[in-house]
Amino acid sequence: MGLLANILLAPFLGPINGTKWTLDKVERAVREELTDDSSVKNEFMELQMKLELGEIDDDEYLRQEAIVMQRFREVREWREKFGMASAGGAVKVAGVDHEDDTAEERDES
Repeated sequence: MGLLANILLAPFLGPINGTKWTLDKVERAVREELTDDSSVKNEFMELQMKLELGEIDDDEYLRQEAIVMQRFREVREWREKFGMASAGGAVKVAGVDHEDDTAEERDES
């Protein structure tokens, strides 16, 4: 559109363009929040420190580790959905048999 058309249509297109801009900013913030794994990494480091300091036992560590690793998987899934790179292989949890998981995934496909 030309300059004159932009000026004449500003009262009508201004709110639409402003809404688009706002929604674009919200979408970027949501993507960043869904794909940022730094909070999960910090939580995992805190969990390891609790184990080393004796605040939790091995069983509690394994239970909480499974929860943290599930959050890592969710972040990786979102990164893949948005077409972002994700380093490393599959996220595995100690003490959990993953052969059953892969068999179930193959059956679902």
